[in-house]
Order: sequence, then structure tokens, then C-alpha cells
Amino acid sequence: MNLRKTFILTVFISFHLQQSFPQQALEKDKIQTFDSEITAVTVYADRARVTREATIALPTESTRFSFAKLPSWIDEGSVRVSLKTAAGAKGEVLDVQIRRTYLTAASDEEVRKAQNAVQEISDQLSELVDQGKVIDQRRKHLESIRVFALDKLPKDAATREVKVAEYSEFLTFLETSLTKLNADRRALEIKKRDLQPEQNVRQKKLSELNSRAQLEERSVEVTLVGQGQSIVVLTYLLAGASWEPAHELRTEKEGGNVSILSYAVVRQSTGEDWGSAKLSFSTQNLSRTARIPELDTLLVGQGSKTPVQILEQQEDTYQDALGNYRSQNRLWFDNNNIANKQIAIRNLDFNDAIQQKAVRTFAKLSERATTAHFPALAEKAVPTDGQPVRLPIGELSLSRTERIVAAPEASLNAARVFELNNQNEQALLPGKVTLYLGTNFLGSTAIDFVGPGEGFSLYAGVEDQVKVSRVLDRSKSEKRKSSFSSKTELQASWIIEVENLSSVAKNVRLADRIPVSQTDDVKVRSVRISPKITPDEKGLFSWDLALAPKEKRTLTVEYIVQYPSDYTQRSFFKGKGRPQSQNADPFSPNQSGDFEMNSLQFQLKSLESKF
Repeated sequence: MNLRKTFILTVFISFHLQQSFPQQALEKDKIQTFDSEITAVTVYADRARVTREATIALPTESTRFSFAKLPSWIDEGSVRVSLKTAAGAKGEVLDVQIRRTYLTAASDEEVRKAQNAVQEISDQLSELVDQGKVIDQRRKHLESIRVFALDKLPKDAATREVKVAEYSEFLTFLETSLTKLNADRRALEIKKRDLQPEQNVRQKKLSELNSRAQLEERSVEVTLVGQGQSIVVLTYLLAGASWEPAHELRTEKEGGNVSILSYAVVRQSTGEDWGSAKLSFSTQNLSRTARIPELDTLLVGQGSKTPVQILEQQEDTYQDALGNYRSQNRLWFDNNNIANKQIAIRNLDFNDAIQQKAVRTFAKLSERATTAHFPALAEKAVPTDGQPVRLPIGELSLSRTERIVAAPEASLNAARVFELNNQNEQALLPGKVTLYLGTNFLGSTAIDFVGPGEGFSLYAGVEDQVKVSRVLDRSKSEKRKSSFSSKTELQASWIIEVENLSSVAKNVRLADRIPVSQTDDVKVRSVRISPKITPDEKGLFSWDLALAPKEKRTLTVEYIVQYPSDYTQRSFFKGKGRPQSQNADPFSPNQSGDFEMNSLQFQLKSLESKF
């Protein structure tokens, strides 16, 4: 991403407007370039609104100025220009034009020279390759002669007198020749290696020249007239930015309020470093066309547009800008020798996925008629490299009530839970929450939207000073055939124990459940819960227990479930109740996805396995 940043921020070169205007018009108008800076940025889920300002002395005659070297993917439909005049000054914006300009296109002569330079190196490398092939052929030929000679020597020695001196001289010649050919081969490889960096340099220059014909930038030309000092304000939307909320929850181990620090995690690859601009973050969903709940004016005449149509047109221009953002980035990656091009493209796709997630999150907020705006509470550079940067956007103090919750059927770990209430005017946005208890990191969780005056719960870690267990009392539990029918009966008796291991009192909410039938085939009866409590319509219930230090408490849950003997072997057609074959295994992975067990079947199947 560093190369891309350098390209967008510093490699943008001065461009020629003669592609848009005749040379005479340029000389007549004498377009002046603003010395502008980014002063404010508002980041939305999938884009950013940038504010640029330039201070000038207003001309008494109409004069054209230019905000130059802007990213090519600015949303042209969002461009707005205004004046902030000093006391006693006056001015007027006469005209605003947006110009599309390609990076300075290389001349035919430049391209030809670059091509020749690349070809020159390529020819040298090709010549070295050819020389290498000749050397390899000679070496192969001499090797075959050498092998032949060594094979022939014993045969000659057996049949006739051998002239050892001649053989020795011949073999020495072969070895000397092979040694020289090997040295020549190594020299060729060194020459090829030395030429390769120069070839890369020349090829890169040629690629850059060719890419300029496709890579774009924008300029906003403003015609002004007036008198006195003024600040010219330019605002526009552009793709490549997003943010998502994140929170830190900090509290002390014993008592006290909870402090929640909220952050905006912002990423941007807009092509512009925002420097010391004032940053703010909004949950407003700009991708949805705003519609005023009132009748539109009945306009007469061709070509007239309603306010809604204008807004829809603006959204269309942003979609064009977004498409240009994606194509220009990939064009840059494709036309430049970036070693980690695939990583860069994956990062681009990753950031796009984050944007889409933020869009969905903020869209849910808009359904509640909620839009929040948060200014950054600290200055921090946000470079155009796509990396996440955290900026604080709020800090709230929430009242805290702590309780211990346990559901031993689901887990043998008791959990600490913070019951929090947002008694502030500021809402808490949905997002990731990291929890700290004192100096200890507890872990991470997530919260949904919490409005002013709303309460919510947060998991605060395992309470290791509370021990829970839940076991089947086999002396009172059995599986049997019903005395009055062919049905099966499961009599289950559960022993639940909770123990306070600490030296201080603990308040524990202990949750459990009984089966609930929604079919006439299954009956649940003889329910006995001790201490006595009534389950809700879902079969859920909980005890609120005050445990003294080192106290151990025993609780019991008993019930009988009566059901057809084949009930746990049935499979039902998903959503339509059509039965499968009774011989089908409901747990088989080979069954069609259209068939599944209901939750009661699953509970009974699990319970049966304990007998």
C-alpha cells in the first residue's frame, strides 16, 4: 500500500487541460491553482465527506481557479463550493466545473524510446541464452566423446598395444575443454544476472508510461468574482473510507460504576492523507435515498425533476464514483510492479467487506429512526493505507449491578454478569467490547444498540469461587414401558448443587429447565421442583440464592415424559411435518437437509442416552 500511497499523493504530476479545452482558451482564462488543505472529514459507513479550504483575495474580475490533483473517484454529484467572506468583503461563485484528466500521457517518442530500451536488454539476454545453448551442446558432445573414450580404452588394451601417452593427451584435452566450457557457462549466467536489474528498471518505466493513459485524476474549477479576503470551501464525497464503533469497558473488582470508552475504528484508502483535519463519524446511511414524507410539487414541463429524483441522481453519481475507485485501484496494482499485489487486492476486498458490515449495522439503526454523529476527541493521523486507526469519540459512566449466573445443564462454570444502565443522553452504538477488571483483561464480547435510559447485560468472566454441578439421580430415574399404553416413559430426577467457595456471601441466579411438549404425542407430568418454583411457558425457571460463605446448597428437579416408543427415531420434513421412513437415522449426515429433528426429540434422545 506504500507504493499506492506514494503514487496518489506524490506521483500525481502536473496535467494538461488541452484535452478538454483548446490552447487558446487556456491562455485566455489563466486558470490559477488553489493552495488548499483538508480541514474537516466526516466518515460514514462506506464513504467520507471531505472539506477543503483555500484562502484567497477575491478578484474584481471573474477569474477561474482550480482545486487540482483530486482523486479520480470523487463523487461528482456531491461537489459543493461556497464562500466564507471576511468582514466587509463580498464575493460570488459564478461557475463550478469538474474536469477529468488523465495523468500526463507519454509522447509517442517517449514510449518508443522506452520500448527500445527494454528491447535492447531483451536482445542482450536472448543473445546470452543462445550462447548458453551453444555451450551446452558443445559440453554435451565432449561428454559423450569422453565416455566413449573411457569405454574404448579397456577394449583396445585387450586386443592390441595401447599408446598410453596418446590416450592421456586426448583425455587431458577433453577435460581442459570441458573446464573452459563450464567457466564460460558461469560467466554467461553472471552477465544475465547483472542485466536483470536494468531490465526491471526499464520495464517499470515503460509500464508507468503506459499506465498514465488510463490512470485519472479530477480537478474542480471555480469561477469567482468579488472583493476582499475570503475562504473558498469545497466539499465532496469519495469512496474508500469506513468506520465501525468499538468500546472498552473498565471497572474495579469490587463495586463502583463502569466506565465505557467508545472509539471509532476508521480505515481509509481514499488517496488523500487527512493530516490534522477535524474528524467526525456519522451513522447516517447515505446509500438510502432520503424521502421527505410530504407530497412532491406537481411540475409541468419536460425534463423537470422532483427532489426525490435529484437525490436518486446523486446516489447514481456515487455508484459511478465507487466503480471508478475499484477499477482505478486495480489498474494501479496491475500496471505497477508491486511485489505483494495479491495481498494489496485482498486488503482492498477485506476493507470492502468491513464497509458492507458497517452499512448493515447502521441501516439497522436507521430503522429505529436513530442517527448519531460523533466528533473525534483527539487528533490522530489517518493515512491512506487502509490500516485501522482508533480515535476516541466518547466516555460514559454507567451504574453497575453485579450478579452471578449459572446454568449447569449448559455449563459447569458460573458467570459474572454486569447489569448496566445507560443513564446518559448519548447512545451506545453496537460493536465489539473489550472488558478490563482492574488491570486484568477479561476478554471480548459485543453489545447491541443501547439508547439513553436503556439497560443491558455484559458477561464479565467466570466466577471461580462458585462451584455448580448437575447429575442424574439414577436411584430415582429410569426408562420404562407405560403400564397403560405402548408408550415409553422417562422418569428423570436431577440433583443440582451450588457451593460458595469464598469467604464472602454470594448471590447466585441458578437457571434450569424442564421439557415442554407442543404435541399431543408427548406428555410431561409429575413435575416436582425443590425449592418450589413455577417454570414459564418455555419450561425455564431460575432460583435466586443468597449463599453464605462456604455454604453448599442442593436443589432437585423431577419429571416424567411419556411419548411413543418410536418418537425419537422419527424424522420430520422441515417446515411441513412430512415424515421420513421410520427406519431412517435422524442423526445420519447422509439424510437430506430438508429433514431434521425437533428440539424436544433432541432433548429426549440425549436423555435416553443416559439410561
